[in-house]
Amino acid sequence: MATRGYFTRCLLPLALALPTACGSDSGGGYPLAVSHRVEFDPISEMSGIVGNPLDGSFWVHNDSGDAPRLFALDTAGRVRIPANLSREYFGEEARPGARPWPGVLIENADNRDWEDVASDGANLYIADLGNNMNIRRDLGIHVVPWAALDATRTANATRFIPVHYPEQVGFPPRERHFDNESLFFADGSLYVITKHREEFPSRQMQAGANLYRLDSWSETESNALTLLDHHPDLTAATGAELSPDGRTLAVLSYTAIWLFERPGEGDAWLSAPSRKLEIDTDAARQVEAITWLDAETLIVTNEQRDWFLVSTAWFEN
Repeated sequence: MATRGYFTRCLLPLALALPTACGSDSGGGYPLAVSHRVEFDPISEMSGIVGNPLDGSFWVHNDSGDAPRLFALDTAGRVRIPANLSREYFGEEARPGARPWPGVLIENADNRDWEDVASDGANLYIADLGNNMNIRRDLGIHVVPWAALDATRTANATRFIPVHYPEQVGFPPRERHFDNESLFFADGSLYVITKHREEFPSRQMQAGANLYRLDSWSETESNALTLLDHHPDLTAATGAELSPDGRTLAVLSYTAIWLFERPGEGDAWLSAPSRKLEIDTDAARQVEAITWLDAETLIVTNEQRDWFLVSTAWFEN
């Protein structure tokens, strides 16, 4: 059937199976079970995912090194191709004379290190904020209207918002606290959560995360991110997304998923009451992206193209 120009097959019923064990040799976390696999070679390292409010699809991107492009998936992780291009391209199943769907190319953008995506209902935001070595001076956020992604091969970002961390001194600094893989939208603002590393070796993760807000949107000058909050135990955050009702912030890391309640006042999300689900890292592998399927179910994906469904009922109070 066609939905706003996209072709999709009938969706299979979704079912959540509770984990069968609570322990493992990889840290004693929940062994997440793969719900689906994204069996499509051009989607090689899923690094961000967000729902499209216009048609219910989920849009993903690859990590650094890929073209600046986005792919639409259905709720079973299957590629959705614009209906007007479905004869020319194929998704998971090759057809004679067709080529693999290359995704929607964002023509006026580069993928230096795309790490997450977010939505405000009208626009998709792409966080080009990956900064493993803490040396980048060209961090920023691309803005793409959802309507521009419909039934097309290419689209343009309407804005690029350059950003920086005013606390950073040195490139790289002594404290390597200025990498980012988590972007979310709440109450009219964009927020990012940092990922921290030890001074040496710089690839070693360090406990702790900072929450920043984007308060200015200049396209000609770099915008200073506003430091709001800190969490001492959140380690290596790789994705974040606000729930559909706006009451719960989900934050993904390599070893756990956190659910933060909406703060009673202000927007110090990381200081609000929270629940945590430790995950089996052998089962989860390199989890990088998170979004909400519905009010009680999270979608988590990894760079190995696994698609997990996570129930909020699994989290301890």
